[in-house]
Amino acid sequence: MRLKKRLAQNFLTDKNILGKEVKLAKVEGKVVLEIGAGDGRLTSEIVAANPKLLYAIEKDERLAGVLKERFAGKNRVVVIEGDFLEIELPRFDVVLGNIPYYISSDIIFRLARCGFERAVLIVQKEFAEKMVAKPNEKNYGRLSVTSQIAFNISLVQIVPRHLFFPQPKVDSALIVLRPTGRRLTEFEEDVIRALFQHRNKTVANSLLDSKRFTKGSIVLLKDYYKRRVRTLSKEECLEIAAILKTQ
Repeated sequence: MRLKKRLAQNFLTDKNILGKEVKLAKVEGKVVLEIGAGDGRLTSEIVAANPKLLYAIEKDERLAGVLKERFAGKNRVVVIEGDFLEIELPRFDVVLGNIPYYISSDIIFRLARCGFERAVLIVQKEFAEKMVAKPNEKNYGRLSVTSQIAFNISLVQIVPRHLFFPQPKVDSALIVLRPTGRRLTEFEEDVIRALFQHRNKTVANSLLDSKRFTKGSIVLLKDYYKRRVRTLSKEECLEIAAILKTQ
């Protein structure tokens, strides 16, 4: 089957890593959601670990057809043909996926609005490093703050590019997400977005550049006024949002 480049279809070929994903997810007796089930290689590992129910989502209609044929008769597997970012999601306990690099942020932000126990994902290495970055590190930004507010994140291991077919240009990383239960409000998201549009500027200049906040409200930030955005912890970002919310 010819793979679709626009869907960033790169399949993990290492069975040990596939098995490790399932082991970390602790799927036995759980309702599992798989993002981008592809040709079913991770799906098979999940089924073997005895989940209560598995929803396998696949956007490519050809691969969805392969999955339906491959797992026909297995009443614990429900193949859903559709886009994870657009479909109405069923209730689930655990989520797994080797997710496309080009929509990783969108997937993470959608997961942050869902209630579940844990997610085990393979993402681009640089993306994973951004998720776990700390203030003042070069990869620290909006993704770091929003991800760490929503999840406790573990970067388990790097997954070399040669373990995929076709081979991508970059390495990947295996991560585990455990929801904190804290969901950002729309206003908090707007503040964090405005701040990190210019991570090297001061808080005051970043917020003014966004044109959403007035100088009168920003002066109330006091000690934060002249701080560089890249130095702010996630707690400080939330405190800034709380101060601005009162205006």
